[in-house]
Amino acid sequence: MNSSFTIYNQTILNEAESEAFNRRSHLYGDGLFETLRVHQGKICFWESHYFRLMSSMRILRLEIPLNWSPDDLEKEILSFKPEPQIDYRVRFSVWREGGLGYTPNTNSIDWSINFSELDDKGYSSPVKKQKLALFQEHKKSKGLLSNLKLSESILYILAAKFASEQHTDDAIILSQDNHVLETSRGNIFLLKGNELITPSLEDGALRGVMREQILKYAKDANLTSKEEKVNPFDLLKADEIWITNAITGIVSVSDYRKSSYGCLKGDEMQVILNSKCE
Repeated sequence: MNSSFTIYNQTILNEAESEAFNRRSHLYGDGLFETLRVHQGKICFWESHYFRLMSSMRILRLEIPLNWSPDDLEKEILSFKPEPQIDYRVRFSVWREGGLGYTPNTNSIDWSINFSELDDKGYSSPVKKQKLALFQEHKKSKGLLSNLKLSESILYILAAKFASEQHTDDAIILSQDNHVLETSRGNIFLLKGNELITPSLEDGALRGVMREQILKYAKDANLTSKEEKVNPFDLLKADEIWITNAITGIVSVSDYRKSSYGCLKGDEMQVILNSKCE
């Protein structure tokens, strides 16, 4: 077998040392991930995370291990024995085995779990607030892959970088036809009166776990909900704007361009989400 080596920052690495640099996740972004919140020793909304993971792996033609039942995989993730009084961010990453070459020689997987402690216990209540910008330099295409949390995340990185340069906290990502899809940090909801509006999966929005929960439990806050195309100008007419993800739950937008927004219903919905995660 031919030997190989890697030069890393002017240091020549041997074959064993080079292994981390030759993973397909590193070379091609050939994988996906789930970001989970562990609260009181339990994974919040585990069932939704699990079924999204399984669906995404099938779409990417990744081999699902036979012992990855919902219960067994949950036990594997929680094997680090979380302290009940501490909340954790967990990143569960899955990627295809193999090295160089676009054509895979296997669908077998490697995986890893990263844990980090969070400052808050439960989703912040009242909700945190942030300023929002509009990222237009690059757009997101629609299709089945656009709904997945892929390892390749350069669009989100560039949007987050743009937000920082604009001295805001987050930035809106647009579709190719200039409709609002999400932000660099999560899905987006507009509240008009008692109606919640969020971009549809068919238009390219991320299939967010927290998005799913809010659509499911909106009625508990006496809200109706629907999915439809959202124009950037629609944001200026909203009463509230929420950014949602599995770690923060809901973050309320305080300012977008020259408009300011409330967060009364956002606070109410966050309380409901915390109750569902107990």
